[in-house]
Amino acid sequence: MNDADFDIIRSIQKGQVNDFEMLVIKYQSAVFNVLYQILHQEAVARELAQDVFVKAYEHLDSFNFKSRFFSWIYRIAINTALSYQKKQNQQKNTSQFQGHFEKPVDEKIMEKEKTVILEKAIGRLENKYKMVILLRYFEQLSYSEISGALGISEKKVKSRLFSSRKLLKNILQESDYFS
Repeated sequence: MNDADFDIIRSIQKGQVNDFEMLVIKYQSAVFNVLYQILHQEAVARELAQDVFVKAYEHLDSFNFKSRFFSWIYRIAINTALSYQKKQNQQKNTSQFQGHFEKPVDEKIMEKEKTVILEKAIGRLENKYKMVILLRYFEQLSYSEISGALGISEKKVKSRLFSSRKLLKNILQESDYFS
């Protein structure tokens, strides 16, 4: 089996990392659709679609050329959605149990509002800033791992993180997040 996707993947594996954008453009709708069908949450599906492509990029060396790229990334998307659901269910079950004993309702509402404000603020960042924030703080990747995933130097990762935090702080100050 030989198709255009295989040629693109070989090119990426030989160092043409910018070619990955062609795969993203070709499959982003399909990945988003499968995530949305499973999760029924547009914002979450969009966020996880980015994660799917980051995972695919990070593991592209393990692609075996025995199946189509579409099948491979589709499986990554499904696994990502299922992992997200499992994590949400665990957090929901834990927080429901703990919630009865720990915090007053007003505090829970305030935390929820702050979380929503933070998510919206991150969503307002340009993709290059959003990606480093998500990879560092949500995916818990090291600078080296982020560097590899995004195809930029570690120095650039640190610089973007610094800029991202500064931009995020400004956005959050506008929304009275710190009051």
